[in-house]
Amino acid sequence: MYSTITPPPALAPYIINFWYTSGPLSTQEQAIHSDGCISILLVISGESVINDVSMQVGGFLIGPQTASHLWHFKSSTLSMVGARLTPLGAKHLTNIPLKYIKNQCIELQEVINFSALRTKVISPKLAPLQRVYALSRWLENHFSQAHYQLPSAFSSVLIQIDTQPRSIKLAQMYDTLGLNSRRVERAFIEAIGISAKEYATLVEVFNSRNAIKQNPNKPLTDIAYELEYVDQSHFIRQFKKVMQITPKQYRARLAR
Repeated sequence: MYSTITPPPALAPYIINFWYTSGPLSTQEQAIHSDGCISILLVISGESVINDVSMQVGGFLIGPQTASHLWHFKSSTLSMVGARLTPLGAKHLTNIPLKYIKNQCIELQEVINFSALRTKVISPKLAPLQRVYALSRWLENHFSQAHYQLPSAFSSVLIQIDTQPRSIKLAQMYDTLGLNSRRVERAFIEAIGISAKEYATLVEVFNSRNAIKQNPNKPLTDIAYELEYVDQSHFIRQFKKVMQITPKQYRARLAR
């Protein structure tokens, strides 16, 4: 449905990737699985709905999501470009506390001066790649005065969470790193707008999704055991909390 582009070296600390889509759609809805990142979305033409927010021509900021959502497409064709932000990029994009956009989709003009983006990226008649490059240039200029540093407690714990293949035990992790749990929670909410526990849950469910995809015939009880869940009910409960469906329903959806 969409194409991704690696950011230039100057933007690598701030941007995970750029993406664009233009033309007819093959489906009228798509699941968005949260990974805790914050995204810029620029709509050139067409209409779609996320979290009951109707998105037409303009710019939007999608905050950190703690659960999956369906992206409903109201038009048969869409033209959009976007950028997925790193934690550093999200902090430098706007001065508002990121916790206020948790599970939100808001108009960009509410948090930044949007006129230049509208003039340079949305309004002109450009090819999709040209729009991505125009957005890239705007972001390079926007981040040129960046000086914020992520909290050390956040960076240390983030690396540990992202590299855990199984159940994430935060209390044990804090003890190993010699960090106070309250300090870590404050650091995460400051850096990405959600708590360390919420982020760890997203990573655990991501690992669960991958295990189900890679092992289509393995019993779900075995997958739960290998991922070190306390029991099957805990596995199901956590998966459904994020995905809005059970592991069994997710497997059935993959088989369609």
